[in-house]
Amino acid sequence: MNIETAVTRPSPKIRWLGFGVGVYLVQAAVIYGLAPVGDDRRWLGFFLPLAHALLLPFLLRNLSFWGIRLVLLGLLLNLTAMAANGGLMPVEGSAVEAVGRHEPGELQVGSPVPGSKNVLLAQEDVRLRELSDVLVLPFPRPFTRAVSVGDFFVFTGVAVAYLEVIRRSAAWKNPRQQ
Repeated sequence: MNIETAVTRPSPKIRWLGFGVGVYLVQAAVIYGLAPVGDDRRWLGFFLPLAHALLLPFLLRNLSFWGIRLVLLGLLLNLTAMAANGGLMPVEGSAVEAVGRHEPGELQVGSPVPGSKNVLLAQEDVRLRELSDVLVLPFPRPFTRAVSVGDFFVFTGVAVAYLEVIRRSAAWKNPRQQ
């Protein structure tokens, strides 16, 4: 392999992977109540967008991967919906009921949904509804989820990035196949 080939081929590695995974784990701990954010769940409206924003350096460092670009787009769509609705992802009572983890009657409109990144809002109170968790995946319970368009970009981006790492690794091991 000559120097010119090494310079022009993109790296097969995702940079700062430990940082990205660490931030994601902290975010999951906050969402699922494993991290000490206090009994006042209103702090979630601050911590969750902050955790999303902390992923930006990791994503920007890896823009050579198309999958990472999709993850970044999904993250920005989710951040936009969350910022427009007080820091949490809005979900409507019909989606909560379809998911089946909570009865809408046991939740108070305007309060966080336990064990999630969501806030229960009435349909007329949701800003940027198209970007919120309005899509219910038709999986059998307990796998049913309410997701957003941004979540689809994130899921797709992770899968594409994984495939890109595999493809790039093979290309680095066998440079003549290019």
